[in-house]
Amino acid sequence: MYILVPWKPVVLVWGLLSGMIFVSFVASSLLEGKDPFAPGATITQPPAVKTGAAQARQQPKHSQKAARTPSQ
Repeated sequence: MYILVPWKPVVLVWGLLSGMIFVSFVASSLLEGKDPFAPGATITQPPAVKTGAAQARQQPKHSQKAARTPSQ
């Protein structure tokens, strides 16, 4: 006795899930700054953009305690 399976919906759902996984992989790779189709490659940005963003992140935050003088 055979069990009949409607293959068209199975193939459509399988293709949809595979496509969603592929799109999420590409989007994740691009957000991380990597090329999704080249193994081990990264997307390089101009140095001015990189250093400006790095300097903005590395600025120390001054607390109010550090601003007080020893006489206080």
